[in-house]
Amino acid sequence: MRYLFRSIPARLALVGFSVFFAVSLMSRLLLLASARHEVTWDVSVAGIFATGLWYDAAAGVFAALPWLLLGVLAPPRFFPSRAGRLTVASLMTLFAACLIFITTAEWFFWDEFGARFNFIAVDYLLWTQEVLRNIRQSYPMGPILTGIAAVAGLAVWLMHRTGLLTWAVTGTTSWKARGAGVLAGGALTALTLQLVNQASLPAFANQYHGELAKNGCWSFFAAAKHMELDYDAWYLTLPRGQALAEAKQRLATPNETPASPAADDLHRRLSGHPEENRWNVIVICMESLSGDFMSYLGNTDGITPNLDRLAKESVFFENLYATGTRTVRGMEALTLNLPPTPGQAIIYRPEGTHLVTTFSPFLERGYDCAFFYGGNGRFDFMNRYFSTSGCRIMDVNAWQKSDVTFKTSWGACDEDLFHKALLEADADHAAGKPFHFFCMTTSNHRPYDFPAGRIDLPSHSGRSAAVKYADWAVGHLVAEAGKRPWFKDTVFVFIADHCASSAGKTEIDVTKYHIPGMIYNPARIPAKSLPALCSQIDVMPTLFGLLNWNYDTLSYGHDLLAPAAPTLPGRAFVSNYQKIALLRDDSIAILKPNRKFSAYTCERKTGEFSPLDAAASDQLVHDATVFYQSASWLFSSGKLKKTELKN
Repeated sequence: MRYLFRSIPARLALVGFSVFFAVSLMSRLLLLASARHEVTWDVSVAGIFATGLWYDAAAGVFAALPWLLLGVLAPPRFFPSRAGRLTVASLMTLFAACLIFITTAEWFFWDEFGARFNFIAVDYLLWTQEVLRNIRQSYPMGPILTGIAAVAGLAVWLMHRTGLLTWAVTGTTSWKARGAGVLAGGALTALTLQLVNQASLPAFANQYHGELAKNGCWSFFAAAKHMELDYDAWYLTLPRGQALAEAKQRLATPNETPASPAADDLHRRLSGHPEENRWNVIVICMESLSGDFMSYLGNTDGITPNLDRLAKESVFFENLYATGTRTVRGMEALTLNLPPTPGQAIIYRPEGTHLVTTFSPFLERGYDCAFFYGGNGRFDFMNRYFSTSGCRIMDVNAWQKSDVTFKTSWGACDEDLFHKALLEADADHAAGKPFHFFCMTTSNHRPYDFPAGRIDLPSHSGRSAAVKYADWAVGHLVAEAGKRPWFKDTVFVFIADHCASSAGKTEIDVTKYHIPGMIYNPARIPAKSLPALCSQIDVMPTLFGLLNWNYDTLSYGHDLLAPAAPTLPGRAFVSNYQKIALLRDDSIAILKPNRKFSAYTCERKTGEFSPLDAAASDQLVHDATVFYQSASWLFSSGKLKKTELKN
């Protein structure tokens, strides 16, 4: 070992490792300070650092490899020269700046999501145009980058003054020493890959502790590696035939009967409605609209006066839960009505095209279906998904320049989006064609910018102001639509895609999934409050019930206004990418990779978990397995493809 560290490659690698390790430790300390109100200050905090140092060291092995290769590949006489020393100092400054930049980015990511880098960060790298614009509009990047460069330069200057850099470039450059460095580096890398993986992270009672124990870089690459998770390979399973048979039985209700006796056919037939209503339908999917922004969950800030009013005039879902924490997950729930499959949302996957969706019954009845978005719909593959579902794509690229009066990095403001939808609705009505529009808003998203003069709060002043503007835009939409001849025959669905945040102390903090949802048509649909625990996947089936439509479906959602609805157990499906859960009124079962699972009693108002007795735990985990395994099979087997329904 002593001989090994006489070589320049090994010395450079050790310095690179040390810099990475020090910055990683500093990052954990900074994030701990940021999360000080969420952390449980007991002996488990020591576990954060014990585990964290292990992951920092593992990630540091890979960070040191470029330095090892530099020492091996550079000419032997290069390092003692002035040019060699300057090159090493410059590269070390760049290396330190990159690590400090990553730490800074992780700080802001934690502030937004309460987590280390995860699949969201991976997604954002795929959509650089929108994300970079958002970053430039949200943060003072000039001062931030200048500060990063200054700190990196100071760090390398201190390394030079202490002689560390000189020590690194004055070792031996013999081929024997180089070979030993390569062998040692390769062996250590192989050992790290064998001994360290994200799945071996200890289970902490406080979920924030688990996030703090991670290394951001390691966590990022682990998320990139596992963007999709095969259910059968990673999660608890039953014999497939049993899972499908039980799912078929549990999904059937008196008004939703099996369409086929085949064991692997989960279609249900909804029939018996005497006369169908050919009303227009406009779904307004609202960005990051947590239920606790509204008065029904106790908010007293008065930032949603229009939505609060509409909730009292609508079929309102009091205890509605989002299936996930991303926009595409909410879209998936509203258009496929399925529990969230593990990994990426179906919309995101290459196979998530040409599927039977909630647009299918509308298209069969001759409706004009369209997807409206104020930004570029290529983001998150939304255009691909909605176009293969039979929708016209009306993202900002299909608009006239005059249609956009105000925009941010994510797209046109909500009022521009709604104005465009109103114009298209006018055109369809004039042509005598019914319409079904799906509108995705963006204004309640960082950088929280919106047109001036709409509300009594300034633009770019935070989430509350953005929520109040989004609420104003909804009120403006309803007021403008009310002037149209088609208004009385049009149903509006106002619903959130997900909550404004998802981080919490427990494995899955259910308080971060409670969202508002309402079905509004004052002329045709009496106001009614639905108190039952329910899921995003139940909203469109309830709408179809109000339309009195007879159709076949693969939906796992139910019509909550049907006569049999009061007899159905309250339940919701929630997920955070790798963990998928079944929530009952007072309990929750969580399925995790490596066939792990847990179950708890759950206080939905506070999100607190406590032990669940064994019998109830076994049954709840079994139920969760039935639903998630069968839903994942539907997608992976191709049963969701349009041709399947026709057959």
